Amino acid sequence: MNEASAEAANRQGDGILILTQEDARKQWYIRDINENAAILLGYTREELKDMPLDSVLGKRTADSLRDMVEFEPGAPDLQDVSGKIREFRMKHRLGDEFVAPIRVTRINARDTNAWFQLVMPNERDQRAQQQIRDFLKLNLEGRLVIDPTTGLPDRATATTFNELLGSYLSTNQSEAAFAVLRIDRHQKSLERYGKDACVQLMKHVANCCRSAFRADDVVCMLDDHTLGLFLLDLPRESSRVVLNRLRWLIRSHRIDFGHKADFSVTVSIAFDMLTSSAVLENCEKSVAALDQDDRNSLIELGA
Repeated sequence: MNEASAEAANRQGDGILILTQEDARKQWYIRDINENAAILLGYTREELKDMPLDSVLGKRTADSLRDMVEFEPGAPDLQDVSGKIREFRMKHRLGDEFVAPIRVTRINARDTNAWFQLVMPNERDQRAQQQIRDFLKLNLEGRLVIDPTTGLPDRATATTFNELLGSYLSTNQSEAAFAVLRIDRHQKSLERYGKDACVQLMKHVANCCRSAFRADDVVCMLDDHTLGLFLLDLPRESSRVVLNRLRWLIRSHRIDFGHKADFSVTVSIAFDMLTSSAVLENCEKSVAALDQDDRNSLIELGA
């Protein structure tokens, strides 16, 4: 059974497309589609196979995706940017456009290209997604404390949010991942460049995280060289891919720092699915156990 039909069997009513991103052609292609999605778009499944995704996207949505995706290794891809589009619009065969709340996740690749699953959720899942957004807004607004040096939510906010979100997920059958990101060789940078310069380095890394994540994901400051990352509505496999790409994205991003025009920084990351308040502490311990000279590590807990 293919991935589209398997997912459709588990989530009755969802429209599902299996896509590839071909960087060389700067295009996404539909490789498979279930019957629900085909009906929504006005085609047969056979007609849609191997069609460019642009053919079924609203013009503004297609233009926005192309503005944000660079089609280069390590650059933000379709999953990275899809959640940043405020109103994702699909296009019917007859030309009519309609708003479609979508979710894009990476799946196992069958060739050298990146593969994705695009889901147009049924009404039940749309309500669940809105509920978690409402929960975030309600609980962060009253508890959000911003660190004045970086402009990020502080450690107390991350700790409180970790506890609240863990409790919410356990009772609402949702998934989220939590990660601790360490800026590698922080002590050496502190000694060589000073505290103010290291704050700028922290801001740079945080900006890289936000550019790679979706709008609902949360980046917090835990201390002067670690960040806490909440990846919402994301299963373990997709979280692993997102965080793996993030560390390589940060490493490949050259900046003007410390009198060097092509300075690069590496980060090490420990993550697990957010199932209890102990996840934050466990991820911190794993990162702290790394040698100070270790670089660009990815540690997965609970697998």
